[in-house]
Amino acid sequence: MIRPVARSTAEVTAGFTTAPRMVVTDMDGTLLDASGMRVSDRNAAALRRAEDAGAKVVIATGRPIWWLGPVLDMGFTGIAVCMNGAIVYDVAAGEVISGSPMTARTMQDFVGGLAAQTTDFAIAVERLGVDLTACWSEADYDHPWGLGHFTIATRDEILAEPAAKLLVRGWGESSGELAATARASQPDDVSITYSTDDGLLEVAAAGVNKGSALAALAQRWGIDAADVVAFGDMPNDLEMLRWAGGAFAMANGHAEVAAAAGRLAPHHDEDGVAQVLERWF
Repeated sequence: MIRPVARSTAEVTAGFTTAPRMVVTDMDGTLLDASGMRVSDRNAAALRRAEDAGAKVVIATGRPIWWLGPVLDMGFTGIAVCMNGAIVYDVAAGEVISGSPMTARTMQDFVGGLAAQTTDFAIAVERLGVDLTACWSEADYDHPWGLGHFTIATRDEILAEPAAKLLVRGWGESSGELAATARASQPDDVSITYSTDDGLLEVAAAGVNKGSALAALAQRWGIDAADVVAFGDMPNDLEMLRWAGGAFAMANGHAEVAAAAGRLAPHHDEDGVAQVLERWF
Protein backbone atom coordinates (compact mmCIF):
# COMPACT_ATOMS: atom_id res chain seq x y z
CA MET A 1 0.00 0.00 0.00
CA ILE A 2 1.32 3.44 -0.92
CA ARG A 3 1.94 5.65 2.09
CA PRO A 4 1.96 9.45 2.45
CA VAL A 5 4.01 11.89 2.86
CA ALA A 6 7.72 12.20 2.15
CA ARG A 7 9.91 14.75 0.41
CA SER A 8 12.26 12.84 -1.85
CA THR A 9 11.89 9.85 -4.15
CA ALA A 10 14.10 7.71 -1.93
CA GLU A 11 12.19 8.62 1.23
CA VAL A 12 8.83 7.97 -0.42
CA THR A 13 9.58 4.56 -1.85
CA ALA A 14 11.88 3.18 0.82
CA GLY A 15 9.06 2.14 3.15
CA PHE A 16 6.74 0.53 0.59
CA THR A 17 6.13 -3.16 1.15
CA THR A 18 4.35 -3.72 -2.19
CA ALA A 19 4.43 -2.08 -5.60
CA PRO A 20 1.47 0.06 -6.72
CA ARG A 21 -1.36 -1.74 -8.47
CA MET A 22 -2.13 1.19 -10.75
CA VAL A 23 0.29 3.66 -12.37
CA VAL A 24 -1.06 6.89 -13.82
CA THR A 25 0.94 9.50 -15.68
CA ASP A 26 0.22 12.81 -17.36
CA MET A 27 1.91 13.41 -20.72
CA ASP A 28 3.17 16.98 -21.26
CA GLY A 29 5.73 18.11 -18.71
CA THR A 30 5.59 14.69 -17.06
CA LEU A 31 6.08 11.61 -19.23
CA LEU A 32 7.20 13.37 -22.41
CA ASP A 33 10.59 14.94 -23.01
CA ALA A 34 11.18 18.67 -23.51
CA SER A 35 10.05 18.51 -27.14
CA GLY A 36 6.59 17.32 -26.09
CA MET A 37 6.78 14.79 -28.91
CA ARG A 38 8.53 11.77 -27.44
CA VAL A 39 8.52 9.29 -24.56
CA SER A 40 12.10 8.41 -23.68
CA ASP A 41 13.23 4.80 -23.92
CA ARG A 42 13.78 4.74 -20.16
CA ASN A 43 10.28 6.00 -19.34
CA ALA A 44 8.72 3.62 -21.87
CA ALA A 45 10.63 0.66 -20.44
CA ALA A 46 9.59 1.51 -16.88
CA LEU A 47 5.93 1.60 -17.85
CA ARG A 48 6.23 -1.70 -19.70
CA ARG A 49 7.83 -3.34 -16.66
CA ALA A 50 5.02 -2.04 -14.44
CA GLU A 51 2.46 -3.47 -16.84
CA ASP A 52 4.31 -6.78 -17.09
CA ALA A 53 4.28 -6.96 -13.28
CA GLY A 54 0.49 -6.71 -13.29
CA ALA A 55 -0.06 -3.00 -12.64
CA LYS A 56 -2.73 -1.14 -14.59
CA VAL A 57 -0.97 1.65 -16.52
CA VAL A 58 -3.13 4.62 -17.47
CA ILE A 59 -2.32 7.78 -19.42
CA ALA A 60 -4.19 10.81 -18.04
CA THR A 61 -3.88 13.88 -20.21
CA GLY A 62 -5.55 17.10 -21.25
CA ARG A 63 -4.86 16.09 -24.85
CA PRO A 64 -7.65 14.79 -27.11
CA ILE A 65 -7.60 11.28 -28.55
CA TRP A 66 -6.09 12.40 -31.85
CA TRP A 67 -3.04 13.85 -30.09
CA LEU A 68 -1.92 10.69 -28.27
CA GLY A 69 0.81 10.03 -30.84
CA PRO A 70 3.84 9.97 -28.50
CA VAL A 71 2.39 7.25 -26.25
CA LEU A 72 1.05 5.27 -29.21
CA ASP A 73 4.52 5.40 -30.75
CA MET A 74 5.98 3.78 -27.62
CA GLY A 75 3.48 0.91 -28.01
CA PHE A 76 0.92 1.89 -25.37
CA THR A 77 -2.33 -0.09 -25.77
CA GLY A 78 -4.10 0.55 -22.46
CA ILE A 79 -6.63 3.10 -21.25
CA ALA A 80 -6.16 6.82 -21.85
CA VAL A 81 -8.08 9.43 -19.87
CA CYS A 82 -8.24 12.31 -22.35
CA MET A 83 -9.41 15.94 -22.30
CA ASN A 84 -8.89 16.09 -18.53
CA GLY A 85 -11.36 13.28 -17.88
CA ALA A 86 -14.10 14.18 -20.36
CA ILE A 87 -13.19 11.16 -22.52
CA VAL A 88 -11.96 7.72 -21.46
CA TYR A 89 -10.53 5.82 -24.41
CA ASP A 90 -9.53 2.17 -24.87
CA VAL A 91 -6.50 2.39 -27.15
CA ALA A 92 -6.35 -1.31 -28.07
CA ALA A 93 -10.04 -1.49 -28.94
CA GLY A 94 -10.13 1.95 -30.55
CA GLU A 95 -13.28 2.72 -28.57
CA VAL A 96 -14.51 5.51 -26.32
CA ILE A 97 -15.44 3.92 -22.99
CA SER A 98 -17.13 6.98 -21.59
CA GLY A 99 -17.75 10.61 -22.43
CA SER A 100 -18.92 13.52 -20.29
CA PRO A 101 -19.73 16.43 -22.60
CA MET A 102 -21.01 19.86 -21.66
CA THR A 103 -24.39 20.86 -23.03
CA ALA A 104 -24.68 23.78 -25.40
CA ARG A 105 -26.62 25.72 -22.77
CA THR A 106 -23.94 25.17 -20.14
CA MET A 107 -21.27 26.53 -22.46
CA GLN A 108 -23.43 29.44 -23.56
CA ASP A 109 -24.13 30.40 -19.96
CA PHE A 110 -20.47 30.11 -19.00
CA VAL A 111 -19.18 32.17 -21.91
CA GLY A 112 -21.90 34.77 -21.33
CA GLY A 113 -20.93 35.04 -17.67
CA LEU A 114 -17.25 35.38 -18.51
CA ALA A 115 -17.99 37.99 -21.18
CA ALA A 116 -19.73 40.06 -18.52
CA GLN A 117 -16.39 40.14 -16.66
CA THR A 118 -14.00 40.56 -19.60
CA THR A 119 -14.17 40.60 -23.38
CA ASP A 120 -10.47 39.92 -23.87
CA PHE A 121 -10.76 36.29 -24.95
CA ALA A 122 -11.57 33.95 -27.81
CA ILE A 123 -12.95 30.42 -27.63
CA ALA A 124 -12.60 27.00 -29.21
CA VAL A 125 -14.15 23.59 -28.58
CA GLU A 126 -13.12 19.97 -28.89
CA ARG A 127 -16.20 17.85 -29.52
CA LEU A 128 -16.66 14.13 -28.97
CA GLY A 129 -15.26 12.96 -32.30
CA VAL A 130 -12.04 10.99 -32.61
CA ASP A 131 -10.40 13.10 -35.32
CA LEU A 132 -9.49 16.68 -36.13
CA THR A 133 -12.94 17.55 -37.49
CA ALA A 134 -14.08 17.80 -33.87
CA CYS A 135 -12.07 21.03 -33.30
CA TRP A 136 -13.78 24.38 -33.88
CA SER A 137 -12.57 27.89 -33.01
CA GLU A 138 -13.17 31.58 -33.48
CA ALA A 139 -10.97 33.27 -36.06
CA ASP A 140 -8.92 35.14 -33.45
CA TYR A 141 -8.37 32.10 -31.22
CA ASP A 142 -4.63 31.45 -30.92
CA HIS A 143 -3.81 27.93 -29.76
CA PRO A 144 -0.64 27.95 -27.62
CA TRP A 145 0.82 24.85 -29.29
CA GLY A 146 0.38 26.23 -32.79
CA LEU A 147 -1.89 23.44 -33.99
CA GLY A 148 -3.66 24.51 -37.16
CA HIS A 149 -6.51 22.00 -37.25
CA PHE A 150 -9.43 24.13 -36.03
CA THR A 151 -12.49 24.75 -38.20
CA ILE A 152 -13.16 28.50 -38.04
CA ALA A 153 -16.69 29.44 -37.01
CA THR A 154 -18.65 32.14 -35.19
CA ARG A 155 -19.10 32.03 -31.43
CA ASP A 156 -22.77 31.13 -31.82
CA GLU A 157 -21.90 28.24 -34.15
CA ILE A 158 -19.20 26.97 -31.81
CA LEU A 159 -21.53 26.97 -28.81
CA ALA A 160 -24.50 25.45 -30.64
CA GLU A 161 -23.62 21.79 -29.95
CA PRO A 162 -22.27 19.81 -26.95
CA ALA A 163 -18.49 19.57 -26.52
CA ALA A 164 -16.08 17.58 -24.39
CA LYS A 165 -13.85 20.59 -23.76
CA LEU A 166 -14.23 24.35 -24.10
CA LEU A 167 -10.97 26.27 -24.58
CA VAL A 168 -10.74 29.94 -23.60
CA ARG A 169 -7.70 31.92 -24.72
CA GLY A 170 -7.32 35.23 -22.92
CA TRP A 171 -5.11 38.20 -23.72
CA GLY A 172 -3.10 40.06 -21.11
CA GLU A 173 -3.75 37.70 -18.18
CA SER A 174 -2.05 34.54 -17.03
CA SER A 175 -4.09 31.35 -16.98
CA GLY A 176 -4.32 31.56 -13.19
CA GLU A 177 -5.64 35.12 -13.31
CA LEU A 178 -8.16 34.30 -16.02
CA ALA A 179 -9.27 31.19 -14.09
CA ALA A 180 -9.99 33.33 -11.03
CA THR A 181 -12.11 35.67 -13.15
CA ALA A 182 -13.97 32.75 -14.73
CA ARG A 183 -14.64 31.01 -11.42
CA ALA A 184 -16.07 34.18 -9.97
CA SER A 185 -18.64 34.35 -12.77
CA GLN A 186 -20.03 30.78 -12.56
CA PRO A 187 -18.10 28.58 -10.13
CA ASP A 188 -20.52 25.64 -9.92
CA ASP A 189 -21.62 25.02 -13.49
CA VAL A 190 -18.33 23.82 -14.99
CA SER A 191 -14.87 22.55 -14.10
CA ILE A 192 -12.15 25.11 -14.88
CA THR A 193 -8.47 24.27 -15.05
CA TYR A 194 -5.32 24.92 -17.06
CA SER A 195 -2.18 23.11 -18.19
CA THR A 196 -0.17 26.08 -19.42
CA ASP A 197 0.10 29.53 -17.87
CA ASP A 198 -0.11 31.67 -20.99
CA GLY A 199 -3.77 32.60 -20.76
CA LEU A 200 -5.42 29.31 -21.79
CA LEU A 201 -8.30 27.82 -19.79
CA GLU A 202 -9.65 24.30 -20.22
CA VAL A 203 -13.32 23.99 -19.27
CA ALA A 204 -15.33 20.79 -18.82
CA ALA A 205 -18.67 19.78 -17.35
CA ALA A 206 -19.06 20.12 -13.59
CA GLY A 207 -17.31 17.34 -11.72
CA VAL A 208 -15.32 16.21 -14.75
CA ASN A 209 -11.58 15.98 -14.13
CA LYS A 210 -8.78 13.45 -14.25
CA GLY A 211 -9.36 12.41 -10.65
CA SER A 212 -13.03 11.55 -11.07
CA ALA A 213 -12.39 9.58 -14.27
CA LEU A 214 -9.54 7.64 -12.66
CA ALA A 215 -11.58 6.90 -9.55
CA ALA A 216 -14.24 5.30 -11.74
CA LEU A 217 -11.63 3.17 -13.52
CA ALA A 218 -10.02 2.08 -10.26
CA GLN A 219 -13.40 1.10 -8.84
CA ARG A 220 -14.09 -0.99 -11.95
CA TRP A 221 -10.77 -2.75 -11.48
CA GLY A 222 -11.16 -3.20 -7.71
CA ILE A 223 -8.17 -0.99 -6.91
CA ASP A 224 -8.10 1.31 -3.90
CA ALA A 225 -6.77 4.84 -4.30
CA ALA A 226 -4.12 4.00 -1.70
CA ASP A 227 -2.61 1.56 -4.20
CA VAL A 228 -2.28 4.09 -7.01
CA VAL A 229 0.81 6.10 -7.93
CA ALA A 230 0.26 9.17 -10.12
CA PHE A 231 2.54 11.74 -11.76
CA GLY A 232 1.65 15.27 -12.88
CA ASP A 233 2.94 18.80 -13.24
CA MET A 234 0.13 21.35 -13.74
CA PRO A 235 -3.18 22.40 -12.13
CA ASN A 236 -5.18 20.12 -14.44
CA ASP A 237 -3.48 17.29 -12.49
CA LEU A 238 -4.56 18.49 -9.04
CA GLU A 239 -7.67 16.33 -8.60
CA MET A 240 -5.76 13.28 -9.81
CA LEU A 241 -2.89 13.86 -7.40
CA ARG A 242 -5.20 14.57 -4.46
CA TRP A 243 -7.02 11.30 -5.16
CA ALA A 244 -4.03 9.00 -5.64
CA GLY A 245 -2.42 7.49 -2.57
CA GLY A 246 1.04 8.01 -4.06
CA ALA A 247 1.12 11.43 -5.72
CA PHE A 248 4.25 12.83 -7.36
CA ALA A 249 4.68 16.33 -8.72
CA MET A 250 7.43 16.70 -11.27
CA ALA A 251 10.38 18.86 -10.22
CA ASN A 252 9.57 21.15 -13.15
CA GLY A 253 5.92 21.46 -12.11
CA HIS A 254 3.65 24.24 -10.91
CA ALA A 255 4.10 25.27 -7.26
CA GLU A 256 0.46 24.51 -6.42
CA VAL A 257 0.90 20.98 -7.75
CA ALA A 258 4.03 20.38 -5.70
CA ALA A 259 2.21 21.53 -2.57
CA ALA A 260 -0.75 19.24 -3.27
CA ALA A 261 1.34 16.16 -4.04
CA GLY A 262 3.78 16.42 -1.16
CA ARG A 263 6.36 14.37 -3.09
CA LEU A 264 8.67 15.40 -5.90
CA ALA A 265 9.78 13.26 -8.83
CA PRO A 266 12.83 14.36 -10.81
CA HIS A 267 12.48 16.71 -13.79
CA HIS A 268 10.42 15.39 -16.71
CA ASP A 269 13.35 15.78 -19.10
CA GLU A 270 15.47 13.60 -16.79
CA ASP A 271 13.15 10.57 -16.98
CA GLY A 272 11.57 11.50 -13.66
CA VAL A 273 8.69 9.03 -14.02
CA ALA A 274 11.10 6.16 -14.62
CA GLN A 275 13.37 7.17 -11.78
CA VAL A 276 10.49 6.69 -9.36
CA LEU A 277 8.99 3.56 -10.93
CA GLU A 278 12.34 1.79 -11.09
CA ARG A 279 12.30 1.52 -7.31
CA TRP A 280 9.37 -0.92 -7.64
CA PHE A 281 9.66 -2.31 -11.15
